[in-house]
Amino acid sequence: MGPLSARLLMQRGRPKSDRLGKIRSLDLSGMKLLSEHLDPKLLSRLKQLQELDLSNNQLETLPANLGLSHLRVLRCANNQLGDVTALCQFPQLEELSLEGNPFLTVSDNLKVSFLLPKLRKVNGKDASSTCSQVENLNRELTSRVTAHWEKFKAALSPEEAEKAQADFVRSAVRDVRYGPESLSEFTQWRVRMISEELVASGGIQVREADVPERPPKATAAREPRAKPVALKRPDDTPLSLSPNKRVCTSSSSAHVEGSDGSQPTLEPLHFLQCHSKNNSPRDLETQLWACAFEPAWEEGMSLVGRQGRARPRGRSRTSYLDWAPGNATCRGQGLSEWGTWERPPTRCCKDRKKELQGQTSQNVFIGLIFNTGQAGATSQTVATCGGEAVCVIDCQTGIVLHKYKAPGEEFFSVAWTALTVVTQAGHKKRWSVLAAAGLRGLVRLLHVRAGFCCGVIRAHKKAIATLCFSPTHETHLFTASYDKRIILWDLGVPNHDYEFQASQLLTLDTASIPLRLCPVASCPDTYLLAGCEGGCCCWDVRLDQPQKRRVCEVEFVFSEGAEAAGRRVDGLAFVNEDVVASKGNSLGTICLWSWSQTWMGRGKQSTLAVVVLARLQWSPTKLAYFSLSTCPDEGIVLCGDEEGNVWVYDVRHILTQPPPRPAAPQAPTQILKWPQPWALGQMVTKTMVNTVVANPTFTYLTALTDSNIVAIWKRQ
Repeated sequence: MGPLSARLLMQRGRPKSDRLGKIRSLDLSGMKLLSEHLDPKLLSRLKQLQELDLSNNQLETLPANLGLSHLRVLRCANNQLGDVTALCQFPQLEELSLEGNPFLTVSDNLKVSFLLPKLRKVNGKDASSTCSQVENLNRELTSRVTAHWEKFKAALSPEEAEKAQADFVRSAVRDVRYGPESLSEFTQWRVRMISEELVASGGIQVREADVPERPPKATAAREPRAKPVALKRPDDTPLSLSPNKRVCTSSSSAHVEGSDGSQPTLEPLHFLQCHSKNNSPRDLETQLWACAFEPAWEEGMSLVGRQGRARPRGRSRTSYLDWAPGNATCRGQGLSEWGTWERPPTRCCKDRKKELQGQTSQNVFIGLIFNTGQAGATSQTVATCGGEAVCVIDCQTGIVLHKYKAPGEEFFSVAWTALTVVTQAGHKKRWSVLAAAGLRGLVRLLHVRAGFCCGVIRAHKKAIATLCFSPTHETHLFTASYDKRIILWDLGVPNHDYEFQASQLLTLDTASIPLRLCPVASCPDTYLLAGCEGGCCCWDVRLDQPQKRRVCEVEFVFSEGAEAAGRRVDGLAFVNEDVVASKGNSLGTICLWSWSQTWMGRGKQSTLAVVVLARLQWSPTKLAYFSLSTCPDEGIVLCGDEEGNVWVYDVRHILTQPPPRPAAPQAPTQILKWPQPWALGQMVTKTMVNTVVANPTFTYLTALTDSNIVAIWKRQ
């Protein structure tokens, strides 16, 4: 498509006229327009234009001087827009469509509300709630910048203060913080504006209410409060469980003393109910299976922690249980192909001894429960899965940043990677991609930043129990299924239409169902470990070998005797480059063993006894599928149990002891007891913690339960 012409505008304009000044509606959608094709001199002749459709083009920016001062409806869906500040030239705009622009962020959503005071609808949804959020943000930021100005000015002499005004703006942008890290782009943008206004006015306090109030008719109606009921689960009542959870007879739990006080203290921070079936606030039965912290990519910041927008195409509701100070009612968007995106409303309780107050609203996208502390450099964004939903949560605030739903699915596993893609204009963009899989054997690739499902791999005919990305190849993904196969996929880099073309690299046959995958830390491109129903196995995964379908090379056993082989391994992770933690091969213990020492004695054996370094005391339950995890940088091993407790082991002192090490199982460093939150009149006294994961710095710990509760602890 070349430059626009007056003749073309008259052809596509309404009402039909031979004069541009009489056109009120103009459809320029689907014309492959680039930003340079929008000629301000030509478009400024559309003096009466009120509705403009620029959807399905290739626009990266909007020219800043289009001169369409009467524009009331603007559609820019499915473009390449990366900035929204040019929208301020449309002060009369009432309706705006921006879905399908994958490089816009949560902060852009708030900028739109700030820049367009008369905006009533964004992406077909009411904008009043977002406006309220912006007003609250603006009020608090104005107060903080003003306080920072007084503190800054007090440290200088009158002569220095006059010369240091530019320094104040830089200082304010650097030091004034408010809200979750995901909104930092917006808050820093506003802090700069407020501080510049303050300096320009000579230090006179900036008005707090810079955002014009909405007319009363735009106020979102609040719905009745929901009243969830805590369902107490008798010990002897079998549950209706998913394929990778089987109930066995449980023995009595052991009482283990906590730490000696020298270890860091972890306190409950949030309890979230965000995976409810049919979005019911009464659902305390959906089982949650896996979670993973988004890696803090080398670019310096978690992508999900600072950005995210959903693509709407539907309406639905859900419930969100939050045990944390503060509350917010908020809105947003969410739906994509292969599933829906939505953001649940907030319900919170300031004290777990008090009842949890319920509240529902429609299609919420992002909530604001502010924490005044400055975010650290490590990731605080965690993805959780269970039932038909995958959620992305900011652990600091308890905000569910994104929620993806696939009706009819039951998700069992999630894993993160980051991809570098090239846009149609040749610009490189860093994507944070979340893979999710479960009952239907499909792998869904979720572009979390933009909020849509950008690919579905029909990986297996049976359910996928677990998946993981290669630590050295960002596009290589392992999937393990109930069909007794592990497949290595190369996702490739998405094309200009954000589509993946996955290819199969290897197929690994297993003798039993694989439950956990773990590339060997010291040689991830060479060997893969898997915990299976029948034991722990190892495969050669080198891609330079000709055979593309392979069987298990070595099966590891954990004790001598006829019963040594064939014991389920349902927990597997590396503590460091050599030490492996595994669980399930013997009741009541977690085994720490050396990969290098074990592998050294292999020879030509197909069955190999592991070299045990230590055993850790754990719950004596006969229940299976409680997954363990590790925090290698801190030397921590974590595991939940059938009572809702979290067992924490600091194994650094154990591994540094000279041989012979103690033969008896080592007690945990501490046990985090189930905090027993309340749900509108009833205490949730007991649950099963299926998995527990901490971020690399052990700042946040996330536990997933059998009762639709995501529990988040924070190190004090």
